[in-house]
Amino acid sequence: MNKFVIICGGECRTEEIAPDIFDSAHVIAADSGYDTATKLNVTPDLLVGDMDSIKNVPVGVEVHRVKAEKDDTDTMLAISIAEERGADEIVIIGGGGGRADHFLSNIFMLEYLCDKGICAQLNDGVNVIRVLKDSCCDILADGGYFGLIALEDSTVSAEGCKYPLKDAPLKRTLPYAVSNEVTSNAARITVKGKVIIIQS
Repeated sequence: MNKFVIICGGECRTEEIAPDIFDSAHVIAADSGYDTATKLNVTPDLLVGDMDSIKNVPVGVEVHRVKAEKDDTDTMLAISIAEERGADEIVIIGGGGGRADHFLSNIFMLEYLCDKGICAQLNDGVNVIRVLKDSCCDILADGGYFGLIALEDSTVSAEGCKYPLKDAPLKRTLPYAVSNEVTSNAARITVKGKVIIIQS
């Protein structure tokens, strides 16, 4: 796997980010994500963005600076670079909370990456968010909750959880499958369609 970790600005509980998430990964900081990287004791391989919100532009780190007036967010630019460099797995650190437009943009970028066959997730230290399309996955028991929100009309099964589902229809306009809990070693989620999985 060619793994990239993109560290963003925004709210992030850095103490909840496991250090091994950076193992064998190329690390890109998106603008003020460099300050988050500093809190994580991580030196990125690349810093990208318009540098409008970073405290100090570092010396000795590759920098890809762009104009502030642009179509893409700094996170989108970092994702594009990761794609160009052959990423098949992307983990976005931070990028949650704060401005809702940036947060929603990051979630929909997960859908974009899923559609391109790239394994992706967003982890802000509180939530781990990913998109699952016509596939299945396991959610390990960790004492938290998980929710399933449809991006399109989907059919979902969930086993090993407090509120099991069997070929249940999920619609984007009726997001009822939230606040579920794993009751065994792992919950198995099977999706026909496309859903956002949020673990918290």
